[in-house]
Amino acid sequence: MATLITRGVAAATLCTALVALAACGGESSGSKDEGSGSTIKIGFVGALTGSLAPSGQVSLAGLKAGAEYVEQHNPGTKIEIMQKDTKGEPTAAVAATRSLAQEGVSAFYFTTEAFPPVQDILNQVKVPGDTAGGIGSILPDVGDSKRYKYAFSTGAGTSGDTSIVPLLSYAASAGNTVAMLDDSSAYGTSQSKDTLALAKSQFPNVKIVQESFPSTASDVTAQLSKLRDSGAQSLIVWSYGAPLVAAMSSLNKIGWNPQMSGVLGIGDPATSELIPNGMKGTLAAGPMAKTFLSSTAGESPTGITADFVKLYLKAKGKDSFNALDTVGAISFDWVLLVTQASQKVKSTDADKIKQQLVSGEALQGANGTYKFGADKRIGLDADQLGVFVPAKPCPNGKCVEASVSAGR
Repeated sequence: MATLITRGVAAATLCTALVALAACGGESSGSKDEGSGSTIKIGFVGALTGSLAPSGQVSLAGLKAGAEYVEQHNPGTKIEIMQKDTKGEPTAAVAATRSLAQEGVSAFYFTTEAFPPVQDILNQVKVPGDTAGGIGSILPDVGDSKRYKYAFSTGAGTSGDTSIVPLLSYAASAGNTVAMLDDSSAYGTSQSKDTLALAKSQFPNVKIVQESFPSTASDVTAQLSKLRDSGAQSLIVWSYGAPLVAAMSSLNKIGWNPQMSGVLGIGDPATSELIPNGMKGTLAAGPMAKTFLSSTAGESPTGITADFVKLYLKAKGKDSFNALDTVGAISFDWVLLVTQASQKVKSTDADKIKQQLVSGEALQGANGTYKFGADKRIGLDADQLGVFVPAKPCPNGKCVEASVSAGR
């Protein structure tokens, strides 16, 4: 039985009453139209223990914060977050997804590594599933006219071209030879492949030198030494979590200080503390939603973004915000978007919610304005994204925006 997290219903301005989804087997079934004292169930499948646990714990806190936000603003609506810990094992995600579908969830949220293996299951149970970067490796097959019809991403530049171009532009501004390192994961491999393709089409004068390392490695000095010796003036790293920490530690070991661009996870204090002194002013990370960016340090966000910061810190039991905490807004927003879609169709039926999500109607979250379509499943566009300086803290919810080249 999944662990169940509930929030008490609070009075606020918007109102609608929703009925609990009670689906089983291979498709949505039963009457789930609007009714009094109703519940939306959202399943979480991902790593809460193991090396990838930090990412999963951030996502779960975002879901909890989203549940509280919805209940504060929608009297009569209750959100139940039903969680399954995969310990970072992709195969465990399949069984967890089947189990939660039988318990009647209206939607799923998956951590990156758990997302690709469950796509055929989502098609069978007809329940929409969301992720951050997990959509990257399957993106060519996502959409109503393609194989995977129930996949979505509320990621702020975590997949697709928008996750690459800002970082590649920054790296290319340092010179024509760019080093690239990935951790051999599905995410890292996909990002490296797409970076090579984008460099060829949009940065024809740039030469990319590539190295990979096992995601279980604790030392990456051999690969980084080869990249340094190639004469590269800059470095892009496609990795997050423990593998990213290994890469940053190894940069310190060999004393190489290239102009580096990397993923949002560099903003995690455990990783940002490892930034070499010679790179503190030149390392940029992201992308990050512009709702979390400012030209000066110490500023606070407004609107839904401000509510997210407050509720997320409460869910995590923290007093101070950092860049990695913005990842929580990805799952936070999924709760809001599922609720908005459910209200539009006056139902908690998973397939009806999915159809509303792909209608093209604008949906609001902490990261900005989302628009999905039949074959458009990354909701945020590039014009809503930027990059930040991870060496500078974001204690109140806004990070310092980094200036990058517009391209070569």
